[in-house]
Amino acid sequence: MLEFGKKINYRPLLISLLIAAIPGLEAGDSYNSFFLGLLIGLPFFLYVFFAYYFPNIPTLFVYWTADTDEIKYCDIQTWKYRLLGMVVPSKAKMVTIKKSDIISARVIGDLSTNYAMPMAIPFGPGPAVVSPVLSMIHHPDDVILTLKDGSTIDLSVARDYAYSRDNTLDKLDTFFKGLGDIPISTNIPTDRKHISNKIA
Repeated sequence: MLEFGKKINYRPLLISLLIAAIPGLEAGDSYNSFFLGLLIGLPFFLYVFFAYYFPNIPTLFVYWTADTDEIKYCDIQTWKYRLLGMVVPSKAKMVTIKKSDIISARVIGDLSTNYAMPMAIPFGPGPAVVSPVLSMIHHPDDVILTLKDGSTIDLSVARDYAYSRDNTLDKLDTFFKGLGDIPISTNIPTDRKHISNKIA
């Protein structure tokens, strides 16, 4: 089975709680008031959880798999399913589509080059950690599947590509082979002969 992306986990919730706990516990201890600590910590939690993580979850946590007959992907596009996944990751909605329902596939993005951080940005420990995230934001790459009913499914490979270009191209090559005769439109480098020969 091929796996792409990263499963949603408790990280958004735990980091939000941790950031809220630092000023909350400090204030609560200083004034010996649990309620005051909660009152001060709550805005920090709400900001990190809802202002940062909630809108960025579809970029930070995209997960999908493909086996011989089916493709499964985590649906966190709507606010309801996104919030559920952030609070209880094990309950995140997984959608299954059959490969036999796919009529075409298309790759959006420039998979022929590596993303490079702008030279004006100094490379310290901070940028080194967030550079893959910046890559996903500024260098989106998606596999778009068109189904028989006319609907389309967007499956991101940006995270995989940001961390390992060659491994991602190898996995995509295997994925496209598994689609059989389904027409594929892509700009994947021509050294991937199987894929380049199937360009629609």
